[in-house]
Amino acid sequence: MISPTLLVLLGTLGTAQATDYFFRFVGGNTVTNGQRLRFNVSFPIISPGVTPAPYNPDDHFARIYNNASVSPSTLYVVPTNPHPPPVPGYYGLSGAEGVPDAYRLIQSYHPSDEGTPFLYQDWKLEPSCSGNGTVLLRYGKDPHGEKRWIAVKETTNSGVEKWVPWYVKPTAANIANLTAWDYDIADLELVVTTGQVASNAPGGVIE
Repeated sequence: MISPTLLVLLGTLGTAQATDYFFRFVGGNTVTNGQRLRFNVSFPIISPGVTPAPYNPDDHFARIYNNASVSPSTLYVVPTNPHPPPVPGYYGLSGAEGVPDAYRLIQSYHPSDEGTPFLYQDWKLEPSCSGNGTVLLRYGKDPHGEKRWIAVKETTNSGVEKWVPWYVKPTAANIANLTAWDYDIADLELVVTTGQVASNAPGGVIE
């Protein structure tokens, strides 16, 4: 199957009133399935994820936009509480934790400071095989379909549980890590939003 470009698919999904998007987990477990990713205020790593209900209203949804005329394969951050100067933010895959062929989804306002690799300029979307119109998020080339999203469970010192997305290609080099992690196989899709950004609203958006 030929994967459509971000430019084509975002043009198909978007409308004049809706140019921003949320990430949403598909599958995984009862905590993750159907839930939009949020940033949890008590987590030190800038990685969006899902926590069990009840949801903290201060945990804002991870919101993105795509500038198709400049960089159709880049996902930009829509800040819910912007601070000057207006430096652009990006969603990307971080390999800073050194797990072979495994990358954490994070947001960054300074890609050059994230270490190597930090992948953020080759995002792709493809329709789900279910035929229900779901558009799934992928990165880079994957001719044999070996890469997948997983939801990894993390717990802070304060006991907050959070399921965060990692993009992995299971290999002999990372099997020890995957075996040690508490994770479920999931997927990520983009959800169109028309809600107005509002830093004081629950989730950072008026819906």
